[in-house]
Amino acid sequence: MTWFVFCYWYEPDAPRDPVGLVRMWTLADALTEVGDRVTLFPPRYQSALSRRAYRVIPIHVIHLPLIRPLSYALFSFVHGFVRALRSKPDVVYYRWMDSPHPLLLAKLFRVPCVCEVNGEPVPEWLENNNWFTRRLKQWLARQTLRQCERIVVLTEGLRSLLNERYQVSLDRIAVFPSGTDTQRFAHRDAAASRLTLGLLPDQPYVGFVGTFYRYQGLACLLNTLALIKKVCPAVRLLLVGDGEATEELRQQAKRLSLEHAITWTGRVPYWEVPVWIGAMSLCVAPFRADRGETSPVKIFDYLACERPVVASAIPSVTSIFTADSGVRFVSPDQPQLLAEAIVALLNDPHQCEAMGKQGRRFVEGHFSWRAIVGQLRRWLDDHHTVRTHAHSHVL
Repeated sequence: MTWFVFCYWYEPDAPRDPVGLVRMWTLADALTEVGDRVTLFPPRYQSALSRRAYRVIPIHVIHLPLIRPLSYALFSFVHGFVRALRSKPDVVYYRWMDSPHPLLLAKLFRVPCVCEVNGEPVPEWLENNNWFTRRLKQWLARQTLRQCERIVVLTEGLRSLLNERYQVSLDRIAVFPSGTDTQRFAHRDAAASRLTLGLLPDQPYVGFVGTFYRYQGLACLLNTLALIKKVCPAVRLLLVGDGEATEELRQQAKRLSLEHAITWTGRVPYWEVPVWIGAMSLCVAPFRADRGETSPVKIFDYLACERPVVASAIPSVTSIFTADSGVRFVSPDQPQLLAEAIVALLNDPHQCEAMGKQGRRFVEGHFSWRAIVGQLRRWLDDHHTVRTHAHSHVL
């Protein structure tokens, strides 16, 4: 099978190489490993210039407001059109963006178009959209998504949202939660990982990995750390990443006198992330209650590294993970409850080890990228054509 994969992502605080493209790189890797031919059309960031096992066509992007996404849409369409004249794809796959150009390309060459939607297409929390812009984007999303042959979403909540708000028929939507690379993300000795990173080998570390968006609940996590330090003064917090909320989090840490209890790593290369997770005693995903419908990617990586997880009990988490998957749930936005769960695990290393092993088995059995890609290919091949209307199901 031959795939054209389009993906645009921009983070204002990291325009050179946003981490939001990691899922698409991993998808292309997994498709290539099973023998498919993949051409990826990413923005020309640093990650797009690395050698890959598949073809990558970096798209020049003009870094100016409004022009940035338009330049990606225009240049990627032209490159895709020229490439398709030479070698017609079997599938055009793209992650949702405010542009229908991958769908137009698929229609021109009469091949199926699959759109991946990993969050609300027009998020309610966007502050820079006025009423007219929001309505225009919602209309565009409704028209585009209804024309795609197949839609991939990351949660059941997103599937329902697309059906109710954008009138996409359920029989064209399948749920593929995010997965993890179980070879890259694997168990590492905690003390050895800490020594590698220059951390204290015998101290307990609670860790978070991700972009510092406000919905991640890191403000709650800092309040939680202040409570934990009262009963476990040796505990340190590892914050791996960066983002829009960094400065306000640093100010909050200063007010709480936590400066010396937190290690701020900034953004780290993707290949280093498993080492940082390996250095953690346990991992946290303290999402706010209003986070919305997106797949909790970091939890899969935590579990693959055999680390126990304490996570907010929001629908997009509880619909995927079970009581025996290595995740302990707490109510969101409750520092006291989060602190109690973390302290209980830090005081029970045997339980931490058992949860870590449970989590590893859970992701190996259900959420490795090889398994997800196999399910995706079978879904597209159902009845020998992606145009067949089969009943949607969670894969």
